[in-house]
Amino acid sequence: MHIRPSLPETLEELRELERQIECEWWCLHGALNAVAQMHAERATGTLADFRDMHAQAREVDKRRVQIAMRIAEIEGTFN
Repeated sequence: MHIRPSLPETLEELRELERQIECEWWCLHGALNAVAQMHAERATGTLADFRDMHAQAREVDKRRVQIAMRIAEIEGTFN
């Protein structure tokens, strides 16, 4: 179980965190696709690395959504 840090309160801090999480998500997404391609090209090998990276990508994506929703709340676009 991952312990999630609390979200920043200011819009500026949230936007910075959003950029960081977005970058992390894209990196994981790219790596996940590379691993999937490798496994598809050669059927031997384990899927443990693929599953671990996929779980990591899901967690980062959840964080992206959480940050985006908080930004929308602060901006008053999502109540």
